[in-house]
Amino acid sequence: MPMTLRSRLPSTGALFVFESAARKLSFSEASREFNVTQPAVSKTIRQLEDDLGVRLFERRSGGVTLTRAGQILADAVEGGFRRIEDAFLEIERLKSDPDTVTLSVTSAFAMHWFMPRMDLFRSTFADIPIRFQILHDEAVGPLDGANLGVRRTEEADHGFEAWFLQQERIVPVASPAYVAAHGTLDGETLAGHTLGHLNQQLRVPWAKYLSEMGFPPPGGAAEIRFSDYALLMQAVIKGQCIGLGWRYIVEHELEQGGLVTLCDRDYLTGLDYHVVAAADSPMRETTAQVRDWLIAELRSGEAPAREQAG
Repeated sequence: MPMTLRSRLPSTGALFVFESAARKLSFSEASREFNVTQPAVSKTIRQLEDDLGVRLFERRSGGVTLTRAGQILADAVEGGFRRIEDAFLEIERLKSDPDTVTLSVTSAFAMHWFMPRMDLFRSTFADIPIRFQILHDEAVGPLDGANLGVRRTEEADHGFEAWFLQQERIVPVASPAYVAAHGTLDGETLAGHTLGHLNQQLRVPWAKYLSEMGFPPPGGAAEIRFSDYALLMQAVIKGQCIGLGWRYIVEHELEQGGLVTLCDRDYLTGLDYHVVAAADSPMRETTAQVRDWLIAELRSGEAPAREQAG
């Protein structure tokens, strides 16, 4: 059985001291922030290093720098503290506006699925305030205080109550102008095409998709990279590249003609998407109404089944 955080880290207060020292790269600055002496900060950091069995800082005459282990811990602590602060803010907002429904969704879902339907949502729920908790990666992870979220299959089982939305399906998409200038994916090479990539590799990258669907390898294509999937899809809409489109996100643009598919088959991953909510707390009526609306809208926009590979 893996060690618990408490057994690994007898003093959670040391994390606050470590975060300050890592952020400022100075034990002296951290001591001023906590109104303690510099030796007290040094002792706390040294005890934390002893507990973990690694050095977190390199001490030099000109100051301190993070070791590789220190940077890993600093990134994790910063992210964890930020999520806790977000949770506190959400709790404060709930106290001041208890009817607000908070949705935890990816940036791409918020931008390319929800925003085009915002007027419809407002006309349907004029008295329900909506707030977004944005994920900048994939549809995974805890709700962190949000009332509802959209999550993949493997996440829907992690303490959530879940309602099926649709299968995960992927299809290459481009703008009509791009297709007019560069053609589709048919052919023996992808030379002349520009593939949109993420800085962190997509779970289904271009190489895997092309191989599974029987297209030429991506070696002959140019590429452009983005830090966020929503930005990638915006570039695709603007005709700068082609992208792998997750159906539940791009279906609106396909219906409106802003995007066209480059293949007549969808790649089915075997995973599903769900609307999820915390299973350990009762659901308010307003939240249930938004949940039902999300389910109805997402299911109504699901394209008919297509031949798949893989």
